[in-house]
Amino acid sequence: MVKQESLLELEKNLGFKQLSPTWAKVEIFLGLGAAGAGLLLSNWSLSQPMGEILWVLVGSGLCLFVLGGYLALAGHRSHLYQSSNKLTAYLVEEIRRMQDKG
Repeated sequence: MVKQESLLELEKNLGFKQLSPTWAKVEIFLGLGAAGAGLLLSNWSLSQPMGEILWVLVGSGLCLFVLGGYLALAGHRSHLYQSSNKLTAYLVEEIRRMQDKG
């Protein structure tokens, strides 16, 4: 397991700010919810008779879908960055440990 001190030192040396895993999960769930709502809104709007289609609702649904997808991907990217930082800190620890041995 990576020591918290090593991870904090890595982030400080590289100028990174600490990312919140809770916020990343919230971003993913909000993004997926918004994308689903946008998909449902667009689908419902387009299922109306041709003369009654409100194109503003179709466009709003599409925008909601795109922005929700972007938010979900941003949360996923945050998780990937956190994982990458932990693996880098672990690698630095292992290299230091090997240098100390011999």
